[in-house]
Amino acid sequence: MNWSFLKSEILQGDFLIDCRAQNLYEEGAPPNAFYFPFIKKAFGTDPESLKKMLGALKGIMELSSGNSRILVYDEGMGMYATRMLYLLRAVNLTEVFLYSGDLSQQKLKPGKEIVEFEPTDKLKFNSYVCDKSFLEKNLTRLQIFDTRTKEEYDGKLPRMTQPEPGTLCGRLPGAFLWDWRAFYDGEGNIIDRAVFTKRLQGFPFMPERTTVLYDYNGARSCLPALMLKEVGYQDVRTYQGSWFEWRKSSLPKQAVSLYGQEAKTASAPRVGGKDRKSV
Repeated sequence: MNWSFLKSEILQGDFLIDCRAQNLYEEGAPPNAFYFPFIKKAFGTDPESLKKMLGALKGIMELSSGNSRILVYDEGMGMYATRMLYLLRAVNLTEVFLYSGDLSQQKLKPGKEIVEFEPTDKLKFNSYVCDKSFLEKNLTRLQIFDTRTKEEYDGKLPRMTQPEPGTLCGRLPGAFLWDWRAFYDGEGNIIDRAVFTKRLQGFPFMPERTTVLYDYNGARSCLPALMLKEVGYQDVRTYQGSWFEWRKSSLPKQAVSLYGQEAKTASAPRVGGKDRKSV
């Protein structure tokens, strides 16, 4: 597939991070694999939230310090593994890769290394990641891509899985839709670099502008960010707060609605000969 962030073999001395569901890890994982629950969680980009996320990354840096490289893996399409890879590179760890081999071919045993960490302010993100204040200050100058599904982008769903009634739907103003599923083929594998490059040529992408990608919780946007960086676009960032954080703010939004309110709107009484609609 010609992506340098993919590795098909596990080597002696690799530090392994399991990003699958926790029950799968507990059922069977390579003997030296660790599980870090934070990677499944949504975080804001306020100082306290950043301390929690950076505390976990600092802990991983310390645990893996004697290893030659870090390999992360996931089930299926690998959203959380690519998020882990991206965040570790965002704290300047360069030898971090996505394992693309067949995990079932490895010698597996029940996973027990489930690790939590204390927050820290002793570590900072590099320019791979931006926060809400950066977006607020530069909103009209940024090229923003929403990597969620069309239903989420159009304000019909607040999130792809387990949407809760009453949750705010919508998107960041001026964002283009770039559905995360476009980066995988029909078998769930990451598309070839040449395919990505060809598709990029027909996409409304302006290389000269700072690019920010987001989704719901910072997971789906990391793969296209890695791809863009690898094909030469360096001023690319993910907004880890994503819609999870933005929807709670007073900042501008587009395609806004409340999930699960459609039925109430449709059955609302008619006033003055017109349907009464909520704003």
